[in-house]
Amino acid sequence: MLEMKIIIGEFRQESNSFNPVTEKWEDFFRCGIYEGKQMEEALKGEPCAVNGMFQAVEEAGGTYVPAVSMNGDSGGIVDQEVVKVFLDKTLAVLDKEMPVDGVFLSLHGATQTVEWEDGCGEILSRIREKAGERAVIAASCDLHANVTELMWKSADFICGYHTYPHVDFYETGYRAARLGIQAIQGKKLAMVRSELPMIVPASSYTTLRGSFAELMEKGDWMVNQGRITDYSIFQMQPWLDVSCGGSAILTIGEEPKEAEECARCLAEQLWEIRHSFRSSLLSVSEICRIAQKNQSGKPVILVDSSDSTNAGACGDSAVVLREILAEGGNLKTAFYLNDPALVEDAFRAGVGAEKEFVVGGSVSGKRGLSATVTAVVRSLHDGRFHREGPAGKGMLCNVGTTAVLSVGAVDLVVCQAIAAPGDPQLYRHFGIEPGEYQLVVVKACTSYRASYEGMAAGIYEADTAGAAAVNLDKLMFRRLPKTFFPFTNQELGPVLCSVNCD
Repeated sequence: MLEMKIIIGEFRQESNSFNPVTEKWEDFFRCGIYEGKQMEEALKGEPCAVNGMFQAVEEAGGTYVPAVSMNGDSGGIVDQEVVKVFLDKTLAVLDKEMPVDGVFLSLHGATQTVEWEDGCGEILSRIREKAGERAVIAASCDLHANVTELMWKSADFICGYHTYPHVDFYETGYRAARLGIQAIQGKKLAMVRSELPMIVPASSYTTLRGSFAELMEKGDWMVNQGRITDYSIFQMQPWLDVSCGGSAILTIGEEPKEAEECARCLAEQLWEIRHSFRSSLLSVSEICRIAQKNQSGKPVILVDSSDSTNAGACGDSAVVLREILAEGGNLKTAFYLNDPALVEDAFRAGVGAEKEFVVGGSVSGKRGLSATVTAVVRSLHDGRFHREGPAGKGMLCNVGTTAVLSVGAVDLVVCQAIAAPGDPQLYRHFGIEPGEYQLVVVKACTSYRASYEGMAAGIYEADTAGAAAVNLDKLMFRRLPKTFFPFTNQELGPVLCSVNCD
């Protein structure tokens, strides 16, 4: 058996160009920074991409060297010093361990920094320069990665999630590592990329059903038929205002021509169904009326995806809360938001205190997002909980010190940094059982569906404005090419390009 030495690292953050708050060191520190043995101890056995890589290398009889893992919340663009720290530490490990057979990385794929539009491409290119052409570089990415030409040229293999809501973190890391191992062992595989000039709202599709699910099924069929070894369909993060990239299809196989044909086929079908990626939006008032009439005993879910922290928004908008209260405030409602200033105010007041609070707008600094309410402080918490899943089941989340407030029939979970907004534990851990409410507000795009669909009387998307707005025409794109769908009727279509990964 061929002996292998593999460096494993991770830098994951999804950037939203319209979030005005730069993601800094403390944001990554809260989510988790691990080095060396500490990284192995923290992530081995967890349902994450890094553990999938660990497992694949172990099964192949190789040796892995954990470098550094840095995870940040989805949010604004990343402070340059943060990514510099990651690269300095990772390259130092590479220097010490050279020569290595491979470098396997868990990335998001849509990371923008203060200096770089294409953060992941820059990371991969610098690691390629240090590791050399002999080393195999494999990366796992989010389905919403912006797979640029620099990423594609710098990595031998890139694998994206096959699920949305995302529940296959481990499996994707394992896939990427297995491809890398096969290449190290001498198997010749080609990676093909087809680029599409399009972005679509993330809430407008899912792999659970519909046209996008059917497209994924076609990719699975191609793999099962042996036409290709792997495929990924990347719907570019639609709130990334950059001049490079776009949505993309990647196929990997032993026969370059077959991989090209499969990539072309998948890309053409994705382009054909682009008009199906539309969301039906209702006003907050309309959704409140639906909840008032609902007699099923199950909650109505109001989705405020424009303020989704999973999509990089601040999560601090109280606009929906304001509108619910304007309807009379008699709906038993569960609501959460990100508001560190309000948390501090609630802790100063103490449990049982009733006073006037300003809710919302403290993160983005936008006064128009706030509401002034009289509320009772119900409980105070440290903000640590474990996800119930299915996405990331059992993984620790830290939303910072947290307060639960009541404004009439509305119960608010107020935290310092929203995490796992689609996981019911964001409510349940703090004493709010979603199933007992008439209206449950969820600030997410699609991740919530895996948990909430089974308990809901109905799910309705609200027509709201924000950094992650569903209506992309509401956003001021400055760098994104104007030739991208849906901003033009110009029929550009997919562009095919390929590279052999020797």
